[in-house]
Amino acid sequence: MAKRPRVESDEAPLTSNPFAGLLGGAELPDAPDPAPTDEAAPSGVPQPPTTLANLRLTVRRQKKGHGGKTVTCVEGLPPAALADLISRLKKELGCSARSDADVLVAGTGDHKRVAEWLRGRGANRVVLGN
Repeated sequence: MAKRPRVESDEAPLTSNPFAGLLGGAELPDAPDPAPTDEAAPSGVPQPPTTLANLRLTVRRQKKGHGGKTVTCVEGLPPAALADLISRLKKELGCSARSDADVLVAGTGDHKRVAEWLRGRGANRVVLGN
């Protein structure tokens, strides 16, 4: 690819540079303090623990989209409890597990085993899918 020829102009160069003040070593103002966030729970108000007893969990097997491998999907879990359940499931059942959006995906095709494990953790309403 050929280079384009440089365009020369007979006009005067720009007269103002918006960054000229920065080049002269001028003092910059200090950054403002970040605004406090209200992400933390108010002190003195205990947060209710996430229990599986009130949830309706759907446990099903799935092959599509997983490279031909059979996996077990658990739907209906709250996102806050997902990370804790994934680490427990990996240790106690000895299988791989991950989250896909709000769905727990276990690397075992034995969905009845996962359902029994959830019932052992306090889940009362576990529905088995296909």
